[in-house]
Parts: sequence; C-alpha cells; structure tokens
Amino acid sequence: MNLCETEVVVFSDGYRLLINQINRSESQGRQVGAMKTKFLTWAGIIALVIFAALYGIELFGHAGRPATVAWVQEHFGRGGLIGLNLVVMIAFLALLPYRRSTKGTWKSQGAFIAFVLALVTEMFGWPLLIFLLSPLFEVPSLREWAHQHLGHAGPFLGTLLSFLGLTLIAWGWIQIHQAKELVTHGIYRFIRHPQYTGMFLFTLGWLLHWPTVTMLVLWPVLMAAYVWLALREEREVAAEFGEAYAQYAAKTPRFFPRLWPA
Repeated sequence: MNLCETEVVVFSDGYRLLINQINRSESQGRQVGAMKTKFLTWAGIIALVIFAALYGIELFGHAGRPATVAWVQEHFGRGGLIGLNLVVMIAFLALLPYRRSTKGTWKSQGAFIAFVLALVTEMFGWPLLIFLLSPLFEVPSLREWAHQHLGHAGPFLGTLLSFLGLTLIAWGWIQIHQAKELVTHGIYRFIRHPQYTGMFLFTLGWLLHWPTVTMLVLWPVLMAAYVWLALREEREVAAEFGEAYAQYAAKTPRFFPRLWPA
C-alpha cells in the first residue's frame, strides 16, 4: 500500500468515526430531550393535582380565611403575609420569560398529555399556576372588601366565567391539537384564538371569585403575555399557510366573536 492509499484509508476511517460520533450524539440528544419532555409532563400533572387538592381543601375543608393565610399570619404576622406575597410576585415574573417550543412532541401525544405539555412549556403554565395559587397567601383585606360590596354576586359570576373559559379551552384544544391543516370550523369559525379567550375568561372568573391584591396586579401582566403569544402564533401560522390564513384572519375576529356581521 503506497502513501496515497494509506492516506485515503486513514481519512475514510476518520470520517466513519466522525459520523458514528455524530449519530451517537444525536441519539443521546434525543434521549435527553425525551427525558426532559417526560419530566415536564409529569411535573405539570403533579402541579395540577396539587393545585386541585389545595383548592378542594380550601373550598370544602373549612370556612373563613385560607388555612395558609391563617398559619402565616399567626406565626409571622401581617409582615410575613406581605413578604410571602412579594415572593409569589417575584416567582411569577421570574418564570414568565421561560418558554420553549415542544409542538413537535405534543402533536404526537393524546389530548390531555399534549395539553399539559403545551401548557407548562409554551402557554406560560407555571406563571399561571402561581397566579391561581396566589389567593392562598393573600392579605385578606381585598377579599373582605369585595364580599362586603359584591356579596355572593362576585363568586357566582366568577364561577360562571371560569366554567365558560374552561369549556372554550377544552373545545379549542380538542379541535386543534392534532390538526395538520388550517382549522377554520367549529369554534374557530367565530374566533381565531378560543383557547386564549378561554384563558382570559377563566382567570377573570378566578379573580372575581378569589379577589386578591396580588391577583389584581398579576392579571393584566398574564393577559398581556397571552396576547403577545397569540400574535406570535399568528405570524407562525401565516408563514405556514400563507394566503389561506390571511383570508381567514380578515373575516374572523381574534379573541371575541362579532355581535353583528362585518
């Protein structure tokens, strides 16, 4: 074997080693990505279960102030409650920028798992959970004021809005989560973003049912984040579907249906 042939063999072996290393790296990357996705999914499910359990205890376990508020105020006073609310607000704002796309992953999942995964990674799910849990750490003055001036009307209206919001979220998600074409039928015939409209109504209902200073401050921030997310998604969908989406957007409102024909 001459020098030229030797160089070719060495180069060929080196190339194969490089390709094998790249393939191994890609395989390891996919495994790590799958583990992260599984972790985020289960973390989201566990968080939702804990959230439901805490509110079940608060709704049916006792009357009066939330047990968390009573415990913190008893051991740390009003200053402890104020400090805890500041921690809640800081955690909310710190988690708000976290968002990464997992669309290629949740598209292959069932409706519930796909929703949980999309919620915690793409739809500001962690800040949303902090927002929903914040009444458990609230200085009770605003709640007392609301009850004094609104009576049971606030919780009643809040419950109706929350159920309507959840219905829109579920309806929109079932239609779109595995769709391969532009969805313009069903609820999407009337509005382009039923899930975000559902989020608006659900969180507004929650605010009316559990009125707190922290929620009053965080709600417009969360709503601005969902509007930004909707606008960003519109740009992505417009790039994918082109003129078809432009025609659909021209005749279909973004968040709330028209009360009369255009």
